[in-house]
Amino acid sequence: MPHIIVEYAEGLLSDDQVPAVLQSIHQSVAQSGLFDASHIKTRAYPFRAFTQAGGSQPYIHIQARIKSGRDAENKKRLSETIVSGLQSLSLSPSVLTVEIMDMDRDSYGKIVFK
Repeated sequence: MPHIIVEYAEGLLSDDQVPAVLQSIHQSVAQSGLFDASHIKTRAYPFRAFTQAGGSQPYIHIQARIKSGRDAENKKRLSETIVSGLQSLSLSPSVLTVEIMDMDRDSYGKIVFK
C-alpha cells in the first residue's frame, strides 16, 4: 500500500523516462513518511486516445490509491509531495494532475505469496 498509477499520453514519455518517473514517485511517497517504502507499488500505463479541454495537448494523471482513514491534510501532503518530486524531471505535459483515492479498508483484500 499505496498503489500509484501513472497514466500518460502515448509518446509523451520516452522508454527511458518512464522508470525515472516511477522511481521519483516512489522516492517522494517514501519520503512523505506516510507509508513504508517496501509497501509502495507504482506502475505506468500509456494511453493512445484522449482529449484535453477539447484539444490534443498531452497530459499526465496520477492516481494514488490508499486505504481509507487518512485525513485531508495527509492526503494533500501526499499529493504535493508527488508533484514536487516530479518537477525536477524534464517532463513536458500540458498539465500534470494527482488524485488521492480512498480504497475501502474493510473490503480490501490481500494475499502475500512466499
